Amino acid sequence: MSRTRRSTLGVVTAFLWVLASVFASAPAHAASDTPREGGSHIMIMPPAPRTAAASSRAVAAVSPTVSPAADYVHTTSGSPVECTSGNLCAGVWDPAVGKYKVFFLYRCAQYSLSYWNGVGQAVNNQVGAAAFFYGQDGKVLDVALPENRPFTYDWTPVWSIRNC
Repeated sequence: MSRTRRSTLGVVTAFLWVLASVFASAPAHAASDTPREGGSHIMIMPPAPRTAAASSRAVAAVSPTVSPAADYVHTTSGSPVECTSGNLCAGVWDPAVGKYKVFFLYRCAQYSLSYWNGVGQAVNNQVGAAAFFYGQDGKVLDVALPENRPFTYDWTPVWSIRNC
């Protein structure tokens, strides 16, 4: 085989290898639609609210809470959060720390929300249980079926969540 032919073959092979690796890797947000082993799903928090800089300087910034209490984690915009099977996971901006606060609502209950404002994300990763979002007047604003796909949601009008 001639030297030119081997060089061309090497260049073509390298090009195909690079092309294959590009198509084999998925963007980070694609993981949010794909279940992981064990039935968990990945949520990717949206960009921080535009008012985040102003609210982080506010003296009276209050952290969002739920009652009854539930487990939670703080995470930054664009960071993945694992929502394991059996949970309704809901993320809301926490102006007190300048990060998203993601709650894991596992126990069947009606959770009262305090200081939930703005856009966040949720995923209903429960088995066969719809989640209901209620307004101030107690009427159902929305229903999240157990579709296991994260979605963006404006929490401002929501006063409580029933996860079962």
